[in-house]
Amino acid sequence: MNKKYTIKEVSEIFNITKNKIRFYEKKGLINPERDKFNNYRYFNEKDLIKLQTILMYRVLDLSIDDIKDIFNDNRKDNELDHFYNQWEVINSRMQKMKLIRDALKELMDIIYISDNKEYKGKMVDIIKDMNETYKLKEDWQDKWDFDTWSKTYDETVKKDPGSLKIYKNYEKLLNTTFKTAIRDKTKDIKALDIGVGTGNLSKLFLEKGYNIIGLDQSREMLNVAKNKFPNLKLRPGDFLKIPFENNSFDIIVSTYAFHHLNKKEKKVAIKEMINVLNKNGRIVIGDLMFEDDKEKEKIMKSLTKEEIYEVEDEYYSNIKFLEREFKSYGKKIDKVRIDKFNFIIEVN
Repeated sequence: MNKKYTIKEVSEIFNITKNKIRFYEKKGLINPERDKFNNYRYFNEKDLIKLQTILMYRVLDLSIDDIKDIFNDNRKDNELDHFYNQWEVINSRMQKMKLIRDALKELMDIIYISDNKEYKGKMVDIIKDMNETYKLKEDWQDKWDFDTWSKTYDETVKKDPGSLKIYKNYEKLLNTTFKTAIRDKTKDIKALDIGVGTGNLSKLFLEKGYNIIGLDQSREMLNVAKNKFPNLKLRPGDFLKIPFENNSFDIIVSTYAFHHLNKKEKKVAIKEMINVLNKNGRIVIGDLMFEDDKEKEKIMKSLTKEEIYEVEDEYYSNIKFLEREFKSYGKKIDKVRIDKFNFIIEVN
């Protein structure tokens, strides 16, 4: 005979108040049996398991509506969607908290070293910069609709339909990026692939037994990558909000992704990468770039109107600009040209 538990017994089992149990019942998350004579609630083993699940989800800070939706649709993909949502919410909170913490550090330092007249103005500037950075992190838009593109991305790369033929050396760029990243041959490294897409670069690391995590802002890209490579660890995220602690990775790699950031966003992305990179770590980026403004002007003059539109739809990097930005963090750049538009830069 299945044991039945009173609300008092359940509250003691889970160390929660009876009011909390009543609240979950009121919200329709649990439905204990009612005694038809005394109207007392009685909980069976299934009710306890369900309540334990509710409490687990609440620890993850999932809303009542989220939990209700998971219970109503218990498919794995639906649960994963809710976890993705929560990951992004928590990551955004943490990003904001980090910016506030860094601003407070600066504010405390200037108060110590400045007189009363000086530091007030500096405080305004620090807080203004913090707000602008947070807004930039939050406002990035995927104007290329990678969720929709995810199912046909690999085929698009193979066909390379654009007149510029930016993917003609796709495999060479991926392979060179990989070989540059693992130059020291050490297997005991932690690598991060930003803009993992459908997983084609990460695949090279997996095949050789390297520990790599793929990061992408597109859930559908992540789903495609996971279906192709079930053992690949994947996380939602992007260049502007890298969801890892400082000094987490020995190698950061990225291909065909950095050009989706404008110049201001690239500055923030570089700082983010430097933060999560180990002291002696390296960054290897294979992407669409120009050597400098002079080369860009020369190349643009040689293009058709259609080709110019294709270039201006993206934010091709300026290597001179990247050199200056990374130099401000004590890093230097080595570059290799793959073709007219594609370069690989290695940051040491």
